[in-house]
Amino acid sequence: MTKSKTKQSDAKPEKKKKRGIGGSRGQSLVEGAAILTFGTILVKVIGAIFKIPLGNVIGEAGMGYFSAAYALYLPVYTLSAAGFPSALSRQVAENIAQNRYKDARKVHRVAQRVFLITGILGFIAMAAGGFLYIHFVDPDSIYSVLAMSPSVFFCCMMASYRGYYEGLRNMTPTAVSQVIEALGKLFIGLGLAVGIMLYGEHTFHTSLTAYGVTVNTLEQAHIASYPYAAAGSLAGIALGSLLGLIYLIFRHKTRGDEITQKELEVSPVPHTSGYILRNFFSIGIPIAMGVLVLNVTQVIDAITIQNRLDGISPAALRAIYGDLLNGVTDQKIPNFLYGAYNFGINLYNLVPYITQALGVSALPTLAAAWAIHKKSQIHSSINSVVKISVLIGFPSGLGICALAGPILELLYPGKPAAVIAVPMLRVLGIMVLFGALVTPINSMLQAVGRQKVPVYLMLIGASIKLLLNFTLVGIPEINIKGAPVGSISCYIFIVVASLIILYRRAKIKPDLVTTFLKPLLAAILCALSAWATNGLLHLIIPSDSRAVGALITVVAILVAMVVYTFVILLIKGMTREDILMLPKGEKIVNILEKKKLI
Repeated sequence: MTKSKTKQSDAKPEKKKKRGIGGSRGQSLVEGAAILTFGTILVKVIGAIFKIPLGNVIGEAGMGYFSAAYALYLPVYTLSAAGFPSALSRQVAENIAQNRYKDARKVHRVAQRVFLITGILGFIAMAAGGFLYIHFVDPDSIYSVLAMSPSVFFCCMMASYRGYYEGLRNMTPTAVSQVIEALGKLFIGLGLAVGIMLYGEHTFHTSLTAYGVTVNTLEQAHIASYPYAAAGSLAGIALGSLLGLIYLIFRHKTRGDEITQKELEVSPVPHTSGYILRNFFSIGIPIAMGVLVLNVTQVIDAITIQNRLDGISPAALRAIYGDLLNGVTDQKIPNFLYGAYNFGINLYNLVPYITQALGVSALPTLAAAWAIHKKSQIHSSINSVVKISVLIGFPSGLGICALAGPILELLYPGKPAAVIAVPMLRVLGIMVLFGALVTPINSMLQAVGRQKVPVYLMLIGASIKLLLNFTLVGIPEINIKGAPVGSISCYIFIVVASLIILYRRAKIKPDLVTTFLKPLLAAILCALSAWATNGLLHLIIPSDSRAVGALITVVAILVAMVVYTFVILLIKGMTREDILMLPKGEKIVNILEKKKLI
């Protein structure tokens, strides 16, 4: 475990630093959000390059094993660390705002010890608990669970550095480590999955076996290989997180935190470790519980979907899905359909993951402003984050809804999931409108001292989802298509309630027209243009060629983007401050002001 030492920055000549709230250095909310957003977009592009080929390599069955392991990983990691980076970031930001630099470093040292212990315990809990968990999902998921478990420890240790730098309002280490982690996942995880599948094919051709199972056809060899290929891809994710951790340790040792000796000399005597630890847990545990309940929704999916599908006769499901279930044994149908559902979930997750960066950047800025009661900064931070989340989430979600079928066919040509997941992806597209707001709002509630609120709201939301999942998925005519209905109901409740509480806490009167209604109008026109363009081009250029279909889908998406941009500017749906939150925002503002579009 690395300790942050005073001499790390003392040896370097002092540089002129930007000063913000409370005299602190660091990036502004706009700069931090831009860095994290750019990094997140790059990570998601890399992630798409990983997951889309992975889905084609390991199929619906393999994706079922992959998703079941990931659903267990999320709550275990959350219990181990997820609430604590926010607590670390908030404590560091508050101390820096009050010029308590010694406290900021001491908070980091104390937090590192906590992350070390929780990381080890989390790793053991996932590896050991996996053997109990597989009784509720497909037993072949155990290989994926074990391959993923080291990631808990590596990610906990990464969080101890990311939270510290985020508290210092330096988002660059987080962004760079995320990109390194994603690249490791791409090359190692995808490489292992492909290699394992090829080895299964090789043993089939040489000995009619695949991983110890006697097989008669290549399709059977693939089915026998899927559990191991899914595990290989998750082992790549674990090794990617190790690479991200190595980068953060190296960066901290070589560059330090840029707190100067002069700042340490004028800093008051730090609080005791016991005081810091109590404060750390009082902030972190409620945050962790809130994130846990949010992640538990994925465990609810993993367990209830497969169990409720088990209660439906295979004959009824085959009557609904027909040839799409060819080659799938009756016993494996629940895992297969769950895997197909997660093809849609992977696309849904793209947008909330991007808006999550806004919440990470806003938390230290808002926490620092809240600590010194700077109302103007509080109001501007909350309004900016909500507005940008809406501007990103609304068109993305409705666009996914409008082009659910073409997008799935573009990414997974010929896969049964490209048909099975279409109605679910339409619902998930609408859910993006709310899912894009959940994490940013939760981060801001945490920053203003209402970290317990997300816990209560998530518990109620998860209960709604559990009830709807259990009811709808068990109906043969609805089956897997009931899963996203429970999710969207959960998120609508959480977002509406959270926004009301946040605005009341910060004493803000929201501008509903500018913040929500204008972006919604532009997003509806965006989705309609995508749907109309796709349909019109298919009429004009009738073709069975997948290449032509893919080109039409891409053109429809580009037309939708142009329409959305034009409409949002025409109806004055974006302000100067909103655009400044975007990468290269100042240049964009200058161009639009010259053309009198804002």
